Amino acid sequence: MTTHNRPTSKRIIGYWLRLSLFAIIVSLIGLFPIVLRQVDIILTPKGSPDIGTPNVLNQPYQDVTFMSKDGLTISAWYIEGERDEALILVHGINANRRGMLSEAKILSEAGYPLLMLDLRGNGLSEGDELTYGYKEAWDVSAGVDYLLDLPEVEQVGAVGHSLGGAVAVRAAAIDERIKAVVVESSYSSLPNAVNDAFNEIVMLPQWPFQPFVVALAEYRVGLNLSDVNSIRDIATISPRPVYIIHGTKDHLFLSYHADMMYEAAQAPKTLWLIEGMGHQSPAHAMPDAYHERVVTFFERAFGACESGVRCGS
Repeated sequence: MTTHNRPTSKRIIGYWLRLSLFAIIVSLIGLFPIVLRQVDIILTPKGSPDIGTPNVLNQPYQDVTFMSKDGLTISAWYIEGERDEALILVHGINANRRGMLSEAKILSEAGYPLLMLDLRGNGLSEGDELTYGYKEAWDVSAGVDYLLDLPEVEQVGAVGHSLGGAVAVRAAAIDERIKAVVVESSYSSLPNAVNDAFNEIVMLPQWPFQPFVVALAEYRVGLNLSDVNSIRDIATISPRPVYIIHGTKDHLFLSYHADMMYEAAQAPKTLWLIEGMGHQSPAHAMPDAYHERVVTFFERAFGACESGVRCGS
């Protein structure tokens, strides 16, 4: 009698796995130019050079430039104020300095001089590559250099929205001259942000493309995703105070990002979760509450530094 070797279930599963892997590889090879195009899109800054003017602030201002750590020229407005503490305002992705006008209006009316900069590659600043907070922190630190060279400025704080929040946190972690930080609608780490927002910014399915897009992007900029980590960085800022603001309806970065940063931060720290607010400027959504909370935060932060509390050298 002739016997036939019938494939076992285990062998059948093995066949299907190999066929599936082969199909994925063939698909990826065929779509490789599209993957490269998506990498180019996510690493290219898109903040318009149409910056307008800050005339709505009704304060004297200057167009200024200064050089970042790696030689790029950063453009900004310097808005004059009555106080000797100045604030750097840091915009989000695909934006420019004009995106921080809601914050600027409230903080300028409170008397703070402001440096409203265009991050590298955005607005009128030099650069052609987005690193999601890593090299952009050098732009903020260069802004600190500019401000502290002014005879009227004695202390500096920072306010960042979305990408700008991650930039401000990393800048404060590497530059102790930043005495206080406000983080608006930002992400807890770049790996978490990619997991949340991949389908929002990349026109390919998250599976199986995310690992390939990420690996190519990391190779191109020479950085790892984990190099941008606000959870790690915010833990190093104390005793300088941080204020974390986030909307409970933020569709891009869910409010757990704010919770994780707040949990990691050391005192003094404050968390303001705004019920019903999406991924937007809290200064625009709730200007009166923003004035009351954020202006008071900076008054206390700078006052503590003046009174002898160690707030960085």
